[in-house]
Parts: sequence; structure tokens; C-alpha cells
Amino acid sequence: MAPRRLTATTSQVHREIPRCARDRLQSMQTIPIDDVNTIRARIAQAHILAAERFRDAFAATGDWRVHLEIQAAALLETAGGVRLPEGRRVSYRFDGRVVTPYVVEGEPLWPYFDVDRTPAAVLEYWLIASEISASTAWAMTKLIADRDDYDAALRRMQQPQLVRALVASFLPSAELRDDGSAFLEVTVYTRAAEERVERRLLAMGEDNELRFHSRELIAEGRGGVPAA
Repeated sequence: MAPRRLTATTSQVHREIPRCARDRLQSMQTIPIDDVNTIRARIAQAHILAAERFRDAFAATGDWRVHLEIQAAALLETAGGVRLPEGRRVSYRFDGRVVTPYVVEGEPLWPYFDVDRTPAAVLEYWLIASEISASTAWAMTKLIADRDDYDAALRRMQQPQLVRALVASFLPSAELRDDGSAFLEVTVYTRAAEERVERRLLAMGEDNELRFHSRELIAEGRGGVPAA
């Protein structure tokens, strides 16, 4: 039987959800490191494909802006649990420094995505959606999944200060609910505005809109960069 899918229906925004929702998380499933590494490998392969295809496209058109569309297509081509309907693709509108992805001009992008109903696919969707959104903040953010990732982040940080000395696991985890909603917890290193290692809780509602809920600080440094 094919995995049940999540189909996004509104644009992805960071919107607060009730704090009590966190207390109701009862069955978070850890996403194994092998699954994380498989997703990372797919995204890395997408970047390689996009770079190769961009060279040819830029030589033909001289338009650097095609890179985002090429990268979005490569991310979906290599994805395992995220897709667009056949014949659909992500395009971008440029308005000065504002870049807006879309499938149909004037309509929200995310309604067109299908996401398999598995913890790993929810993680993959978040990573791909973040790449497609192409925000400055995301360019300064990196997923941490194990101790090696964490140690590497600490080495990059300027004057790191540990807030939590002991962390049981850095692996992402997800909970899939019967009503179609989901929760995702991830550990990230970011330099956007503040340099931090933090555990983030994201929620995907019944409409599959990704919402930022909260974060738990693990370490902080002095290397923050304005994200605007």
C-alpha cells in the first residue's frame, strides 16, 4: 500500500501555536541517522545536478536567476517522499530583493506538494521547503543530527557558551497524528541574527501548513549575522 500523503494547502509561515500542544506530544518517533543521511545525500545530489545544469543554462541565456528554478526542480527530482503533480514545477518571481516561489502565479505554492505520511518524509519536506523558500536565514542554518555535527558547530561558533551540557540525542523526531497533523523536532545551528544551537519544534497542521512553535537553547555564541 502506498504511504498516506500530506498535501499542503496554505503557504508556509512561522505562526505561534498554543504552548500546551507541546505537552500533548506523546509518540514522537526518532528518525534514524540512516534516514537523515539518505535525505542529506539526496539534497547534496540535487545541488550537484543544479550546478551542472545551471552552467549550461547560464551559458545559453546569461540569466543567473534561473538557478533557483533549476535547484527546485533538482530537489524534487531527487526527493524520496516529496513531489509535485506531474507537469508542475516551481517558478520564481523577482521584485527587487524579494523572491517569491510559486507554481501558479498569484496562488500559494505549498498546496501543490504531496508529502508521504512518514516521519522521514516530514523531515525531507521541511528541508526542501526551506531550500525552495531561499531565505537568507535558511542559508545560515544547518541541521544537526549527531555528536559530530554538534562538535563541528561548536568549533565554528565564536566564543561558544553551553546552556545545556547534556543532550540525550540530536536526531530529529516526528509525530504523525490521526487527524493528519504532524509535529517535527530538529536540532539546528544558525547564525541568523543570533548564533545558536537550538532544538526547534515545528508543527504541520491538518492543512499541512508548517508552523514554528518554540525553541530550546543548547549553546550560543557571538557570531550572529543580520538575516535581513
